[in-house]
Amino acid sequence: MTRYFEADGLRLAYDDVGEGEPIVLLHGFAADRRLNWKLPGWYGVLADAGYRVLALDARGHGQSARPADVAAYRPEGIAGDALRLLDHLGLRKACLFGYSMGGRNAAWLLAHHGRRFRAVVIGGTGLNLLAPADARRWAKRGYALTRDNANTESLAIPAMVPLYRHAVRRGGRTGALAACLMGAFPNMSASDFAKVRTPALVACGSKDTLSGSPIPLAASIPGARAVLVPGRNHLSAVADPFFKGAVLGFLGAHRCRAPRRPGAGARAAPTTGRARRRATRAAP
Repeated sequence: MTRYFEADGLRLAYDDVGEGEPIVLLHGFAADRRLNWKLPGWYGVLADAGYRVLALDARGHGQSARPADVAAYRPEGIAGDALRLLDHLGLRKACLFGYSMGGRNAAWLLAHHGRRFRAVVIGGTGLNLLAPADARRWAKRGYALTRDNANTESLAIPAMVPLYRHAVRRGGRTGALAACLMGAFPNMSASDFAKVRTPALVACGSKDTLSGSPIPLAASIPGARAVLVPGRNHLSAVADPFFKGAVLGFLGAHRCRAPRRPGAGARAAPTTGRARRRATRAAP
């Protein structure tokens, strides 16, 4: 059942599925929580692995409010809604997983609010997130901006236009989606990630010509790992079994320890046979 909470005066929709360590899911542009996460099987995969899935409809998308003000889609707003959801639920910390636009939002949250997250997965977002100065540096090593992004500061133009049109046909509010295109896609640079200490995974399809390679972005984040999903493009990678396995493996490696049961004391030291015999002889 769809749930709602208030964020910056906006009514935002989310799903709360499963039990265990919480993980916030952020979807891509012109998608929604069900199209990006439920239908490709992520709800079941994560819930079965012992996670509490918190999948949010971003402002301007799905069943959430759709403001037409560009300022509403700046990262402090659209990415910050993940923090507001955690606060609404009384959660101090969670894992974070974003894809495409959601991956960009996850990267921003990692850079600015990394302490709120145990581990961060940046999916469907790679070299094209980086500012032109960083992109030129990586170009010397063979990693160039993709054709769609070489001459613009935003991956939204022109590569995102087909998704934009698709959303409009499905009933998306044109003003909200246009405002999101203009506000939610800022570039970042290596300096933004300099103080990051949260474990991060950057993953893209090997044929993803929208995101670019995940390797330069991962190299810009201290300690981050990069994964290429073999033979997949921007849209097909999200449901790929290899991708799911890589994400589960990464999250599992950084999972918190299970809390001790109430009333459980310190673990008793092992008792040797000689010590047991002494204890028996000493007993009245």
